[in-house]
Order: sequence, then structure tokens, then C-alpha cells
Amino acid sequence: MANPQLEHGYTRVCNELLWAIIKYITNPTWIRIVLLTIRITYGFHRKETVTNYKSFVKILNLTEEYLKSTLLEMDTQKIIFYEPKDSFKFKIALNKNYEDWKISK
Repeated sequence: MANPQLEHGYTRVCNELLWAIIKYITNPTWIRIVLLTIRITYGFHRKETVTNYKSFVKILNLTEEYLKSTLLEMDTQKIIFYEPKDSFKFKIALNKNYEDWKISK
């Protein structure tokens, strides 16, 4: 039986940003990537982080090729900041200025 408790940790997200995610991001994979990005950045009190493709692929159950193309597309749409470091790692951050997002609003 699941028993989530705030005492076991939580991630702070501004309500305004959460509403923007709910309202504007309609692609389910994009939502999952945004939520994972929030978890590995804001969840550790960071604005950005360097991570590896393997962990994202495993958590999101995506192929590495699809993940890379999706991250690039989301960067182009200014939803995230994505910077490949090498064939294994990349830097990622959420663009919290949702007014810059290039998706239909």
C-alpha cells in the first residue's frame, strides 16, 4: 500500500508555474519530461543540473533517440533549456518564464 508522506521529501513548485504546465503543455511526454526536470532540479534546490540520458530513458521508458529529439524540440519551443555535453550527459533546466514558451496559448 502506498503511503506518501511530506516528511519523506517534497519538491516545491510555484503554483503559477504549475498552472502554466497544466494549461499549456498538452503533450503527455513533454509533461513527464517537465515533471522529471522539476524533480531533479527544484527537488534538489537547483535551477539546472547535468544528468545522463540513461537515467531519463529508464525513468520515462523512452528510447534514447526519441528522448534526444524530444528534448531538442522542447528546447526549440523554449520550454526547457537543453544542452548536450557529450554522448552520455546533458544539462537541463526548466524555462520558468512560461510567457516565452512557443506553444499555442
